[in-house]
Amino acid sequence: MRTQDDVEQQYYEAVDMLVERVKADPNMLAMIVAGSFSYAQVWEKSDLDVEIIGKDGIRPRESFFSLVENDVMIHASLTPRSLFKRAIESAQEGSFMHSYFSHSTLLFSRDDSIKEWYDKNASRDSIGERDKQLQLLNVIAGTLPTLIYAEKQFYVNRDIITCFLSLLSVVESLARIEVLLNNEIPAREVIQPALEYNPDFFGHVYTDLINCEKNDKVIQDALDAVNAYIDEREFIFQPILDYLEEQKGPRSNSELNAHFHTKFDDASVDVLCQWLAWKGVIQQVSTPIRLTVKSQITLEEPAYYYDKSETELRAPKLKSEVHPQIADALERFTDTIVADRYIVAAILTSNLKEENVWEKTKIDITLIMRDGTKYQQQAYQLIEDGIPISVRLVNRNGYKKLLERNLQGSHLHAIYAQSEILFTKDPTLRELHEGLDFIGERDRQSQLLNMAGGLTTILDKTEKWFYVKKDYNYTFYYLMIAVRQLARIEAIMNGEVPQRKAIYQALKLNPNFFKVVFTDVLDNPKDELVLEKVLDYIDIYLEDHIQTFFSPILDFLEDAGGERSLSDIYDHFGSRQLWLSMACEWLSRKDVLELFSSPIRLTMDSKVSVDEPAYFYDIDNPFL
Repeated sequence: MRTQDDVEQQYYEAVDMLVERVKADPNMLAMIVAGSFSYAQVWEKSDLDVEIIGKDGIRPRESFFSLVENDVMIHASLTPRSLFKRAIESAQEGSFMHSYFSHSTLLFSRDDSIKEWYDKNASRDSIGERDKQLQLLNVIAGTLPTLIYAEKQFYVNRDIITCFLSLLSVVESLARIEVLLNNEIPAREVIQPALEYNPDFFGHVYTDLINCEKNDKVIQDALDAVNAYIDEREFIFQPILDYLEEQKGPRSNSELNAHFHTKFDDASVDVLCQWLAWKGVIQQVSTPIRLTVKSQITLEEPAYYYDKSETELRAPKLKSEVHPQIADALERFTDTIVADRYIVAAILTSNLKEENVWEKTKIDITLIMRDGTKYQQQAYQLIEDGIPISVRLVNRNGYKKLLERNLQGSHLHAIYAQSEILFTKDPTLRELHEGLDFIGERDRQSQLLNMAGGLTTILDKTEKWFYVKKDYNYTFYYLMIAVRQLARIEAIMNGEVPQRKAIYQALKLNPNFFKVVFTDVLDNPKDELVLEKVLDYIDIYLEDHIQTFFSPILDFLEDAGGERSLSDIYDHFGSRQLWLSMACEWLSRKDVLELFSSPIRLTMDSKVSVDEPAYFYDIDNPFL
């Protein structure tokens, strides 16, 4: 066994070797390393994440490269100087980009301006108040949908397991909030510092919750604690409250999103406003809107105003009250949009059965528009009789391509496989939906390769926290992500479309395996013996299915009759996705593939080369 010192020495040598190669190319101006190496936390399965900055006007062969030095895998992005400058200067403090650079190391720079930008914008010591507020809004906007889903699983579906798994994601997001509130730039793993800042809360909803039996009382306590945490930090929503207070009247959802759109990463304002309206903090009304430039019908979108004198808590509605209201709202909405000659069809992607709705149910609908229809937005938040309706617009050809391009077995495939056509004026769309619950062999193989490759990256992180960090709670956190991926794999392997709760499909399809890696580990204290058994079972599972999961790669390399570079593999599969690289790395660690190196030039004008991985597959390999 190699010592940790030996491993770290290997990585330092790999970085030095790469720096020398890159510096020898006059087109390259600087290089930054992030991830485990910059944290001084590498282990034998770590890879290196590097950012290479080139001169403006370079002609890069690709923007992303997989390289190898000293048997260390390196994932490199190549960015021209001006694009790098724009990215680093536009990154809000506390954002992912800021976190990435603030936890990185500048390895060399032959351009003083790059070093100046880096030193100025990659500081990890402080975060401005304005950027902190916006990042807090970003994080909470991404957290609330998962919390609402967790609440629904507990209160409506009585599904303790799914609620618990969702709560793990909620707690991770709240940990990011805790770190930001303590003026620290969040790194990738935020639960550990959050535990130090707020041990009582995170000890309760994370440490204790992970290691106890999951029952109604435990989950209810955790949900109450999470909601109390958010309620006590209502100041996170202050930018929205300030804006609404300044307007002296209702503002539509579209106006709110237009005002805040440059300040958000991915989430929109509607989930924040809807949450505040549910809490009785702000008031919701409606305002007319037309979906397209030439629409002859008018729909309603939510509008909000803030009046402190009207603030009051709303009484929760019973399911028996909500379901008829939702059904009536959907019927009225459908009757309205069917009259719009620009709308060809409406697809309902929500499960609105009585046993699956509650007071926070949102209706999700995809509207298929006539080709050539002009619309300003691809998504709208609408409202009908107080029921929120999320609408996505796509033209007829675009919708057909959407279903054709997304592999069977993907998340999108699962959504539309369970969808309902509310109406269609085009019979071919109904034909397109027939057979969506089937997975063809070609897509089955592609999805298995995709998911298994992604799974190897999750397992690498899981094993690092188990073997190197010996943090068994966080090992379990990553393990649950891996097991949910395994559940999707198990469903696809058996020809089923993986549902959102794929873990229940997997428990039926392969009860013995998923009992060991999931059911048996849920309620027990997380210790070394319990987790090591699970990791061993998963490792054996992957080894037993090597030919099933990775056959497209193995078949390509077998047909090649010799070693092939990773670029050759990327070209064959038409993708430079990281999971392809990770799948090959895992196969080489298992001695299924032999690892070599192959020279590659970063740009069309480069005079020097670096090395990328190359692989050879021997069908007579005794390890298979």
